[in-house]
Amino acid sequence: MSIEELKKFLKIASDYDDLEYLFSVIMCNAAPTIKNHKTSSLINFRNNNRDINNIWQRYKHEVKEKLDVDYFELKSDATNTVVLFYNKEKLLLSISDNKNMEFLKRFGYNENMDIEQCLSLLAERFQCMCPHEIGVFLGYPIEDVVSFVDCPNTKCKMTGYWKVYHDIEKAKIVFNKYDEIKNAIMTLMIKGIKPTELLVGNT
Repeated sequence: MSIEELKKFLKIASDYDDLEYLFSVIMCNAAPTIKNHKTSSLINFRNNNRDINNIWQRYKHEVKEKLDVDYFELKSDATNTVVLFYNKEKLLLSISDNKNMEFLKRFGYNENMDIEQCLSLLAERFQCMCPHEIGVFLGYPIEDVVSFVDCPNTKCKMTGYWKVYHDIEKAKIVFNKYDEIKNAIMTLMIKGIKPTELLVGNT
């Protein structure tokens, strides 16, 4: 998407009412997850000139009704709320994967925990810092997550949606797909389709 198109989109989004604005933020940031191409997406609703955190608190139950994904608040205070939007089946697969679980065990998780228990532990650890294991919950390749944690002084080969230490070509394909999905949604909004209208039938 060009700079001019992006400016046009931002102008359109800024003119939305609070509910449409909230959905525009969610759909642009979590589009790959909403379109079932990504395990989950992390959004920080930090108050700005639109008081997005307050808007989130006001409409979050309505969001749950309209979106075909689940969400879990990892951290919340008066100025911002960190929310994980996730596809339940994909997240379950990621958590239950043997290599992923072996890594998660380092931080107190175990194979007997269900999704809610895992998310609760993640949220507990999130209060002090952004936990290293968040990469598993976001669906990042475990090899890259482990390298990020165990080899902090190793320079990554590429940075995009995550830091890539191993398969660059595969990561490029994934990054391009995520960008393609986001750009398609923003283009539709530029054409005059409101975010809530895009949710009908998960267009």
